Amino acid sequence: MSENQNKNLLLRSPIVVIMGHVDHGKTSLLDFIRRTNITAKEAGGITQSIGAYEIEHNSKKITFIDTPGHEAFSKMRGRGAKVADLAILVVAADDGVKPQTKESIDIINETKTPFIVAINKIDKPNADIEKTKNDLMANGVLLEGYGGNVSWQAISAKTGQGVNELLDLILLAAEMENLTYNPEENASGVIIEAKADSRSGIIVSAIVKNGVLKTGDKIATPSACGKIKNLENFLGKKVADLSPSSPAMILGFETLPQIGEEFVSGNIELAEIKMGTTGKIPTQFVSEKEGLMTLNLILKADVSGSLETLSEIIKTLGSETVKINIINESIGEITDGDIKSAVSSNAIIAGFRVKTNKIAENLAKAQNAKIILSEIIYELVEKIQDEVKLLEKPLPQGELEVLKIFNQKGKKQLVGGKVIAGKIKNNSRLKILRDNNEIGSGKIASLKKIKQEVNEVLLNEECGLIFESDIAVNAGDRLIWQ
Repeated sequence: MSENQNKNLLLRSPIVVIMGHVDHGKTSLLDFIRRTNITAKEAGGITQSIGAYEIEHNSKKITFIDTPGHEAFSKMRGRGAKVADLAILVVAADDGVKPQTKESIDIINETKTPFIVAINKIDKPNADIEKTKNDLMANGVLLEGYGGNVSWQAISAKTGQGVNELLDLILLAAEMENLTYNPEENASGVIIEAKADSRSGIIVSAIVKNGVLKTGDKIATPSACGKIKNLENFLGKKVADLSPSSPAMILGFETLPQIGEEFVSGNIELAEIKMGTTGKIPTQFVSEKEGLMTLNLILKADVSGSLETLSEIIKTLGSETVKINIINESIGEITDGDIKSAVSSNAIIAGFRVKTNKIAENLAKAQNAKIILSEIIYELVEKIQDEVKLLEKPLPQGELEVLKIFNQKGKKQLVGGKVIAGKIKNNSRLKILRDNNEIGSGKIASLKKIKQEVNEVLLNEECGLIFESDIAVNAGDRLIWQ
């Protein structure tokens, strides 16, 4: 670096990520720091898949990145450490080192991120600080005073004991790192979240690492570009510019950037956007390999972080006889394009915290495309597991969806339906499924298509049938020929 460039350098505040095992008090610590340093009114509503906010301590700023704690979010935790200048490793004094603590230590070591240990929950009666220190030593974390140089602080995120001292350690560590930026250079940083909003368009959360981010500047990542139309700080206040190490909310990307990507902004030539491809779309449920069943899925989620997490969890599902194949994944509402893709590839659409637009809803009904939705990620996973279980059973020779009940007299029922899988034959016995549960069975006494008696009805054809059963069928039930 030249002498002139050195002269332009200014100090910037540290970007800190807090990591640790679930239930060890990471969120409680972040909440305590935020409540203490940001007014309650200002702090309201700062909830993102990866949140970021600034606090002030001893007249100096610190930016915190909040990363989820569950093991399924390991990728996001890794990304959080990569973005950060410093890490806080939270370990509960009543629990010691746990699997996610070890994983966090691995991420910190891999990314070579300087870190401080916070031994939390010292207010608990069964807290054992010495045991926790020994636990850390056994896992390669050598604390100051114990043969190493890793700073540590005993704290209680519940009472606030030791938290100010922890913040002092962060500022001291930041001084030692000599964190600087050049205000004359193009702004750069890291994307930490991205989502598509039906009213505002594409909204991107980012952390500025160098330069000054300004409204009106061009902005680009390896996968997306645009022009900054609106810039907000982490409190949602509109600003003209943001300096490092500020969290930023950016409006102006033309397409969705990927979380974890680095961005550059300023007087730049916008890079070409290389759209990713999902490869060849499978057209059958049955894999060629050893007759293995395949469940094709199209994933939709509200934001990139949720989508990535859902995708990672789903990849661990499946069974010895059924494999799961994600043919496409994207964020935003479910559209008619998603329905067409699902129909052409025999896929189920799984949506997390998304809605289905009206056109897509009507097309899904017309094309018998299956959509499963949930606001809770593990509830959605359970629904997908139910679909796996259905595929584990022998494939039916045919399946008919009951569209309308015309007449029911005793055991005989005049039913209108549509064949949605295989074919249906006259005089065959059919199982009755309601909400994926078998509730009984019956027999076809007569099968008609366009008022003509027929022996069989094929896929996507509608028909009328006299169905004999002790169970009264309802519209929406499925009749299965096994």
